[in-house]
Amino acid sequence: MVSPVERLRRQPSSYPNQLSEQGESPEKLIQEKKLELSEIKKELTDENDKFEFSDFEIELDQKLPENVATLEIESPEQNLITIRGRHGLFKIKEQLNTPPIDVPEISVDKMMRNVKTKREIEQKSKELIGSMRKVSRKKGKIHLLISWLKRLQKKLQDECQEQLSYLIINDRTTFEIPWEMLELQPNSHNYLGSSIVTVRWQDMVNQTDEDDEDDEDDEDDQDNLIRLNFEKCQCSGKIFAYLNTKLKQAQIEKQKIEKYEAICSEKFDEFWCDLDSTKEKIGLIFIASHGSSGNDFETIIEGHEEGQSISLLGLDAYDFSCLAQEQSSLIFMNACHSGRLHEDSTLNITEKNKKTGQYDLTGLPTFFMEKGAKGVIGTIWAVLDEYAAKVSDNFFNEYERDSQLSVANILKKLRENAAKEYKRQKNTENTLLFFSTFMYIYYGNPMTQLKLIKKEGN
Repeated sequence: MVSPVERLRRQPSSYPNQLSEQGESPEKLIQEKKLELSEIKKELTDENDKFEFSDFEIELDQKLPENVATLEIESPEQNLITIRGRHGLFKIKEQLNTPPIDVPEISVDKMMRNVKTKREIEQKSKELIGSMRKVSRKKGKIHLLISWLKRLQKKLQDECQEQLSYLIINDRTTFEIPWEMLELQPNSHNYLGSSIVTVRWQDMVNQTDEDDEDDEDDEDDQDNLIRLNFEKCQCSGKIFAYLNTKLKQAQIEKQKIEKYEAICSEKFDEFWCDLDSTKEKIGLIFIASHGSSGNDFETIIEGHEEGQSISLLGLDAYDFSCLAQEQSSLIFMNACHSGRLHEDSTLNITEKNKKTGQYDLTGLPTFFMEKGAKGVIGTIWAVLDEYAAKVSDNFFNEYERDSQLSVANILKKLRENAAKEYKRQKNTENTLLFFSTFMYIYYGNPMTQLKLIKKEGN
């Protein structure tokens, strides 16, 4: 028979769970009192039955605040997913652990593929919105998650007079489910991404550790992961921007950006070279351009001239040492597909994750985070130029309204406003703005703030 401690150790997660410091731990009972399993069960109090999860490699001296929960999605087998929800207030048996379920076919890419015209995008976006609402309801495949979140909200209110404010999402699958679009209450237009600050995270190896003397340590790369920081930090300085001004969107964004101290480039190749060598203090790196999805969902950022493009492999030729500064930058890629991830099997270069047996996910967000960025905004599908401009304009307006908001909170506000307008009237404008706004996701520190330098007179 497996002990409770061993059962916790064997729980399928890429990170070890930590038992709560409250009460006596099962290990202490085993070692000091040498109790049998039946006696251990009797002595485990309610406090012992609670434990602290660190699924996202939180710093060892830091616990998640009570208003934060974590969500992990994995694919144990092809076309199956498991969902795990974690919060330290819940007992072990109250944590969310779904059995493997058939993955609902609600991938943004699958549902939106091959649409071209504005009318087609509107029709398909309505189908995606409807599908996400349906899958959230009772008898829907993800309703267990919705129920768990509701129970957690009630427990927080009853016991702590708190609200669930943050949800950290680590989706290790390639199914590309738009979690932010889940509806928390039937027919309420109360969506996950507009009600709670959602933050995406991935398993990213810390590339800044230059100690290569002990090659045997390479076996432990999966334990040397970037830790999710949950302390306030500011991305302060100038804006460094590439603007493809052949796009109407970029022309509008240029007017907004020029209110601040900014280095703007309209030359694609020069932009990357200048970014690689800059010594300026950069608060925001802003890219307004075309983006396309290549093999295995790899995103290609395109310049304004024919033949100009760069892939993830091409970006890896640069150092971008400006991102390694203590007060590093926020990356905002206003380009189609820029927030998507794919399996890192390109050219058969990387090894599979020894714990999951699968390739880790990679993409522009993980690339910039591994270089040192404090946060990355990207899109999980294509966005029409006019709505890309509206979303970025709304982003800057919200920042100017309250610069103390975290970047993740600004995106939550944008979704909240878009959902409110969509609920009020489901016309073409509100439908496409709602869909487009929910396509923008955030990776990084949930508490990252912008502190941009305004030009005199603005």
